[in-house]
Amino acid sequence: MSQTERIFYIIDQLMEKGRFRRDEVARHFEVSQKQIWRDKEYLRDRCPLPCGNLDIVYDRSVRAYVLTAEAAEHLIQWRAEASLSFAKSKQEGKQNLSESTMVASDAAYITYKSYAKEHFSPSVYDRIMNAMKNGKRIKLHYPTSKKHPIRVVEPLRLINYGEIWYLIANVSGKLLTYSLSRIEDVEIEEDDIEFSDSERLQSLLDGYGIYSDELASREYVINFYSWAIPIVAAQLWQKDQKLSLSSDGKTLELRLPISNHTELLSRILFYGDAAEPIAPDDFVSEYRIKCREMAKRYE
Repeated sequence: MSQTERIFYIIDQLMEKGRFRRDEVARHFEVSQKQIWRDKEYLRDRCPLPCGNLDIVYDRSVRAYVLTAEAAEHLIQWRAEASLSFAKSKQEGKQNLSESTMVASDAAYITYKSYAKEHFSPSVYDRIMNAMKNGKRIKLHYPTSKKHPIRVVEPLRLINYGEIWYLIANVSGKLLTYSLSRIEDVEIEEDDIEFSDSERLQSLLDGYGIYSDELASREYVINFYSWAIPIVAAQLWQKDQKLSLSSDGKTLELRLPISNHTELLSRILFYGDAAEPIAPDDFVSEYRIKCREMAKRYE
């Protein structure tokens, strides 16, 4: 049996029973307890899962190894994400193998639904990826752009946002976003990518939604009422957001710093009369205009 099999067996034991015993795992795989000790140390110091290293400690009360409360939460979050990915692949008719029996078992009870999906050319994806890996510029054929239907750009990063793929590219010093579904063709150029400001790129990627830009962030304030309060209170819209509930519990205030409110506007409209933008003033005005335009359709 390989170490990978033992590692995922231990992970499954921790998720299913909340503990594991070295002697039992050693007997199961017919290896020494010292080997299981090394496996445990591997999970603690070099865990291969996206959830990070697992803080495993010995609990004398149950005579077994357990996870700390924080490590257990991180592992469950990974389990949920891995199970969703497994279920998604299965529903799409793809063969998906998981080393974790718990993940495969959970996936049988999960149904994946995407609210939006756009088809794109596999060759476009392949060429963009090859160009990024080899540090080469590309010539984009983007017919929906009236001003620049064909232009040379520096591909920097692909983003999958809500099942829709986007390309972040450097164009004459500006970081622009392109939808992969609208890219008709890609030609890899001989010229190398010159953009090297990783901090600037990361700052853009950390912004709100897909319509982030490089303008200075401003604080947006939105009040939520009624049924929207518990929903928004449980959500993370932006990593630096601030939530505060009024003393009477009837108003939830959300404050978040963003540079482009295009997506924020559409998201707030989803909540109807249970949401009210408060600041900045130009954002409030734009929201009111949108509401009036929608109301006119029914007059």
